[in-house]
Formats: sequence, structure tokens, C-alpha cells
Amino acid sequence: MSDLRIAVLGCGSIGTAVLQGLLKKGNPGYTYAAHVNTSLSAERIESELEGEVRPRVKITYGQDKIVQSVTGADVVLLGVQPQTLSNLLDSRELVDALQDKTIISMLAGVSVSQILDILAAKRISPDHAKREDFTVARIIPTLGATRGDSVTLLAEPGDSVAADRFSRVEEVLSQFGGVIRVEESLMNSATAIGAVVHALAIVAVDSVTDASVAAGVPRSVAAAIASQSLKSAGGLLSGKDRLLPEHLKAAMSTPGGITLNAVVDLDASARSGIATAVKSAISYTNRMND
Repeated sequence: MSDLRIAVLGCGSIGTAVLQGLLKKGNPGYTYAAHVNTSLSAERIESELEGEVRPRVKITYGQDKIVQSVTGADVVLLGVQPQTLSNLLDSRELVDALQDKTIISMLAGVSVSQILDILAAKRISPDHAKREDFTVARIIPTLGATRGDSVTLLAEPGDSVAADRFSRVEEVLSQFGGVIRVEESLMNSATAIGAVVHALAIVAVDSVTDASVAAGVPRSVAAAIASQSLKSAGGLLSGKDRLLPEHLKAAMSTPGGITLNAVVDLDASARSGIATAVKSAISYTNRMND
């Protein structure tokens, strides 16, 4: 599949990150279309794309160009705001154009079934009620996609995704980072977990940097140590040869050592707060579309 054409409908922060990751790290034979609402958004994308990859992207904007943007595409990434999905699919011409595409939804809190219901209801053809006419996959990528380092959650396929098209989805996603398959019923919870870990990383680096500066370490040095150490520890805890947290703790713990003393302090002061944040995030995410 070296000559795929991919259309991205909606290029906010995540949509743009995925597009950038595909352009930087993806198959050089892929070509792209990016569609946004306004000329201002189109200008932003123009400025954010690097010069050498810009010719591989056709940028359009406005309601009258939506169908044109997906014409000829093999894969369509939906990156609009969840609350705008119904308005986007009000165009019956667009819905009919999506019938033979592999649709990859990046909409948080919106199930494959919900998207199929909208698509089937909008078909122009007399047999418009056929949900099986559409192929829809559901993902949640992260901003790391822009560097080819996304942690992308992929809902396990239902009846709507044929085996060959699901392979196509995985191929595209692997171009901009790692892919973790998740039962769709757990997608909201999995999204919340990822969000909390990103939040934890932000708070950890920021707090460590501030405390280090207070102790006399230059801010640039402290920030570099904190961010690189986080990356190093994350690498040890991930991948095929990953260590379990308890094994990494044991490996880094010597009697009276700095790391073990820090773990003891954090267990006393931070562990319960992290657990509360995870539970709250899962609860909040599950309520998003109530």
C-alpha cells in the first residue's frame, strides 16, 4: 500500500499533529488532502508544514470543498470536534462519497456505532439504511504523532471493518507511532488513562524543574535532566523487553539510595493523588457524551 491517498477532515491540534507525523515519518508514496473550515485555518496549516513535504498536501477550506477533499482518497481521517460531526455529515454528497473509503475517526467519546447510524441515515441511495456499506475505525492518537511518537489507541474492530481494511488502518497508524488495541467498550477509560499520564508528565517535569531551581540548579539544566530522565524511564517501562515497575524499582534501589528514598516520599505524598486523578478522569470521560 505504497500509494495511499489520505484525506484529513478537520486539522486542529490532533489532526495537524497526525498529518505532520505522516508527512515526516510516513510512507513517501502517500499523498494527502487536508480540509478545514476557514481560510485562516488553511493559512495556519500552510505555515506549519515544512517546505519539502508541502507539495504532497492539497489544502482546501469551506463547506463547498468538502466533497472535493475526499474524492480519490482511500482513507479519510475525521478530526473535527465531536459536537460538529452531525453538521459535517449533513451533506448527503459527502456521505455517499465516504461509502467506499476507510474512515478513521479521531473523535473522543463517539462510538463507531454512533458514526455508522449517522452515515446510514444520510445516504442518498434508496437503500440508505445499510450500516455495513461503511467502514469505520475508531482511534485516539496523541500529540506525539507530530514526531512519530504517538500512543494511538485503536478500538478492536466490529463487523463494520473487514480484515483487509483493518490492516490498512494499522498500517497508517504505525507510520506515526505505537498502536495499542483496546476493546471499544474501554476506549473512554483508556483515553482517560493516557490523558492522566500526560498530565502527570507535565506536572512532574514542571515541579522537578522549579524545585531544582530553588535548590540552585540552573533552570535549563534542571529541565533537561527532568525531561530526559522521564524519557529514559518511559523507555525502560515500554516495548517488548519492558521492565515491570517493581523490577525497575528494584534495579534502581540500593540500601539508603537516593532513588528508593524518593520513591518512599512519593508513595506517601503522591500515589493517592495520582489514583484519584485517574478515577476522576475516567468518570469525566465516560460522562462526556451523556
